[in-house]
Order: sequence, then structure tokens, then C-alpha cells
Amino acid sequence: MSGLLGRHEFQIDAKGRVSLPSAFRRAVSAEPMVLLQWQPTHLELFPCETWTEIQKNLLTHRRAKKDGGAYLRRVTASAIEVEPDAHGRIRIPGWLREQAGLGDSVLFIGALDRIELWHPDRFEEQLRTGQEDDDDFAAQIFG
Repeated sequence: MSGLLGRHEFQIDAKGRVSLPSAFRRAVSAEPMVLLQWQPTHLELFPCETWTEIQKNLLTHRRAKKDGGAYLRRVTASAIEVEPDAHGRIRIPGWLREQAGLGDSVLFIGALDRIELWHPDRFEEQLRTGQEDDDDFAAQIFG
């Protein structure tokens, strides 16, 4: 995978379906993906190969921590498998849209190994507020 990049805004239809951006459809395999919310601000869509790595990390965490099972349950309880239909759409259940504060549209953000799904206004607010350590992180990455 060359990396998922960019931003694309699409409308969610009355049945909770939304088209995956064509650039993202080309980048992920035809296998089911995992959609979940592990941060309160947005949803994340994991291609199969990325999810396989995350599963291993979750199992390692569960085995290493006394209360690791509780965290694993919180994560997996909000996870569903999704697969694009013949028109390249995925369905986001209402309860998951509500948890993430999604309305009639969703902003897809390519985040290299995953796709983030944001309410467009919430994403813009996140960009405006930024993070204190962004400059340090950028210096480590870009030199």
C-alpha cells in the first residue's frame, strides 16, 4: 500500500451509506475493513492488513495488563466489519454516526495506513486548535 492521503467530503444517504473516495478504493484491498471509534472525535476505517496488526497489539495488551480485557471490550464493542458494495459505498450504522457526531456529510481523511471519518466542522476545529507538540513532532519527522 502506497499510503492513504488527502481529504474528500461526501454525503451520507438516508440509509447511512457513503461512497468511499475512488483514490481510497484503489488503495485498499477488496477484503472487508474494520470501522470503529476509539477516539471521541471521529471514526477510523482500517484496511485488513492494518487491522491484523492492531488485533495483535490488542491481544498483547489484554494479556499484559490485569484489566486489559476491559479496554479490548470498549474498542471491539464499537467495531464493525464493512465492505464496499458494487457502487463503492459503505454503510455506517446510525449508532456509530451518532457517537462520532456525523451529520449529512462525512470528511474522509487519508492517514497513511487508515482512513479517518470526521464531521467536516469538527475536523476544521481540530486543525485550528492544533496540538502543543506538533512542532516537535514535525521536526522529528521532516528534519
